[in-house]
Amino acid sequence: MIHIDVRKKWIDNSSDYSSKEEIISDVKENFDIRRYYSAEGKSVIIDNITTQVIIQSHLNPLNEGKYDKKIHMPIETVVNTGSIVEWENDKWIIVSNIDNLQAYKTASMIKSNNTLQFYSSTSTLYQIPCIISKGSISLDEQKIISTLDSEIAVQISDTSITRQIEMNYVFKIGMRNYTVVNIDDIIIPGLLILKMVYSEIEQVFPSYSLTILNGDSIQVNENDPLTINTQVKIDGIIASPTPTLFFISNDITKATINSITGVVTILDVGNVVFTCKLASDLTITDTINVEIVEVSIDNFTYLITPEDTEIKSGSTKIYTAHKFNNGVEIIGAEFVFSIIAGSTPSSAYTFVSALTMNSCSIKCNSYTYYVTLRGTDVGNGEIVEKVIKLRSIM
Repeated sequence: MIHIDVRKKWIDNSSDYSSKEEIISDVKENFDIRRYYSAEGKSVIIDNITTQVIIQSHLNPLNEGKYDKKIHMPIETVVNTGSIVEWENDKWIIVSNIDNLQAYKTASMIKSNNTLQFYSSTSTLYQIPCIISKGSISLDEQKIISTLDSEIAVQISDTSITRQIEMNYVFKIGMRNYTVVNIDDIIIPGLLILKMVYSEIEQVFPSYSLTILNGDSIQVNENDPLTINTQVKIDGIIASPTPTLFFISNDITKATINSITGVVTILDVGNVVFTCKLASDLTITDTINVEIVEVSIDNFTYLITPEDTEIKSGSTKIYTAHKFNNGVEIIGAEFVFSIIAGSTPSSAYTFVSALTMNSCSIKCNSYTYYVTLRGTDVGNGEIVEKVIKLRSIM
């Protein structure tokens, strides 16, 4: 038979909480002084919100064997049966109704003595604090499980996540496996009470793999956009939707990364390592090394060789156009050549416009004339010119 025995109030003779009639403001003032300045005042986290409370143990020697503690909370505290209280590196579960005493709230809580690992319908791993008892629910020390039994009762918070637990679900608790044979949400509203029996069937955990698709190591310009792309597989099959991931940067002076989306903000040149972790199991990770390089500014210059600007009558010269970026010649640059003759007759020269992709030839047939040789960069349309004199041999 499942039963619960919760004493709603316990106080000592020196407590500011007396049975005499006091106005609410006086009680609240005494409560605030005690929760901040007495030895019973504690800082806790209730459902992820930090607050200052009073925590009391049983004062009656006859109740020293009970595991629950009384927690007194500010009247504005949002708390329910099943709320999780984090205190001194432990997790406690509110197991009683919440008493609203007008100046403050009071409830009983029991320390979680185990954790259920549960995969939801989206294959997300949850670590659920629980209270495991031998066969029945009780606040007594002797009823709280110390060695696993063939039949156990497990209390957990009643949430949208824990509601996904179904009959016949198998949990691994310690070195043994237990099957859920009954789920009760009526006896203690706010809690689910799972009745479990020993099972020879083992709890099977999905196998996750996480891969960063950008590669192990990449190089990007400091002005380039960058997003770290990933793929998660569950038992070898691509997960859809993708489970929640967590991204971190090992050097936020070089680049930061959005912890959820993987979008990178580049701040400086250098090397940075990004790590991606599966939020439900931080041991499943992948990393990428990113070298951030400075963006060079193009500075193109041109030259036509040879430097000689004259062609003697009857002679032919080959001219070559050169393209440089920041003083370094670009091999393979391509040019289109043309002659700007002005008043010079076309019979005064013979022009071969494309010996190679960057050279041409001019033959002097008569003199004295001037022509301009123009080379147009096919890549960007930039122009380089050279004035050439056609002259006699003498």
